[in-house]
Parts: sequence; structure tokens; C-alpha cells
Amino acid sequence: MTRFKSSVSKMKSRMAILVAAGLLLCGASPLQADDTESTDSTIATLAPGDALEVKLQTKEALQLYLDLEKSGETGGELLCRIAREYAELMLDTDSKAEKQRLGEIALGYAKRAVAVSPTNANTYLAVSICYGRLAVFQDNKKKLEYAREIKSNAEEALRLNPKLDYADYVLGAWNYEMANLNIVLRDVARVVYGKLPAASNEKAVEYLLQAIELAPQRVAHHIELGRVYIAMGQKDLARAEFEKGLALPSLEKDDEVNKTVGRTALDKLNKKAPPAIFHR
Repeated sequence: MTRFKSSVSKMKSRMAILVAAGLLLCGASPLQADDTESTDSTIATLAPGDALEVKLQTKEALQLYLDLEKSGETGGELLCRIAREYAELMLDTDSKAEKQRLGEIALGYAKRAVAVSPTNANTYLAVSICYGRLAVFQDNKKKLEYAREIKSNAEEALRLNPKLDYADYVLGAWNYEMANLNIVLRDVARVVYGKLPAASNEKAVEYLLQAIELAPQRVAHHIELGRVYIAMGQKDLARAEFEKGLALPSLEKDDEVNKTVGRTALDKLNKKAPPAIFHR
């Protein structure tokens, strides 16, 4: 029973990460403007809220976006931004109930964005990220069902925009998490998927290297790649990625969370601790 409880606890830790502090990344950068929709007028309309978002003034940015919605703006880019701000607000409260409430609102807006702009990669990425943030509140079976939504929406985002680095990041994190499920979770995964989903640390590395190539300035990409290298026993490569991530400036709302993960992992490596998969 103790071992089972430990496995469940690890599941909550691991699946909460899905996208996670990584998939938690619903900041300004992941929802880059999509060329299919970003006319000059759209950019100008959204610019005041975007300026506040860059300053991490989440509540103020959200209010501007909501005001635009009330005025009749209904484009996918606006709905994505509203979803983003609600998801960002989840980081500002300690209440689990409030986090879940905000996450559900964010997911609702993200799904509306897909319906309004089905060819906009950002809308699918927003749905993927919101499922990642809500996964922590679900039971084991539901977490794995959410993991399927995370993957399928990230894949569609990447298909529509191969240069969307956070879609690569999400798929890298998904592969890492699914490749390292414990025995209990593998049984749950077989129930949810019918069989174990194809996932590997090697594929995670492939996606994360692509994310870094597209956006080397992102803290999360380097920290997540370091975690994968740890799982593969590649300690020197892991150390190098953690150091790169920690050296970068913190520009996004959860960069400090990711740096805490990287710093903890790096400390363990430098103390020559036995290889382990590090959890947020």
C-alpha cells in the first residue's frame, strides 16, 4: 500500500508538469501572433494588452482583453490571449479551487479560439497548455486522458506552424513524461490508450533541441532538456543545459519556477547524487 501511495504521489507530480512548469508556459511568447490572422489592425488593437503582458501585469492585461471582447472583438488571437491570462493567474493564487476555476475558464476560451480560428496554430497550443495546467486536479485516469489532448493539440499546432517553439517544447515534455511512467501509471495508460503510447526520451530530446534552435532564449526549453538527459544518464549534457537555462534572464512568468527546478537538479548533479528523474 505504501508503494502504491508513493506511485500515485509521483504521478501527481509528473503529470502536473505536463506542460507543466513547462506546459505551464502560457505566457506571451507561446502565443505569438499568427500570420493567418494578424492584420495591422489586429496587432494595433491587441498591443496595449500585449505591452502589459510583457511586464507580467496579468490582471491588467486580462481586463484590457476582456474589454475588447465586450466591445465585439471575437478573433482567435484575442481569445487566445484571454485564455493565456486566466491560465497565468493560476500562478498567482495558492487556492487549489481557485486555480481549477481559472484553468477551466482558460480552457473554455482556448476551445472557443479553436472554433473561431481553426487554422491558427496558437489556438491549438492554447488548448494543449490549458489541459496541461488542469491535469494536476484530475484523478490518474483523467490525467492520462488530458495527456492525450495535450499531445494531439500540440501536434496540430506544430503542423500549422512548424516554427512554434512551444509546440515542440510541449511534445518534448509529453514524450519525457510518458516514457518514464511508473508501473502503476503504465497500467492506467493501457486502459486509457488501449496500449502504451509510443514515447521515448530520444524523441523528447529531438523535440526539445528543435525548440531550442527556434528559441534559444527560453529558460524552460533548456531546463526540460536537462531533465530528459538526466533520465538518459547523460549527466554532462544535463549539467550543460541546466547551466544554460540558469544563465538566461527571467522574462516569462514561470521562469523562476523553472530555474528552481534546474538549480535543484544541478545541485544534485554536482553533489554526485545517483541518477534520478527530477520532479517539479
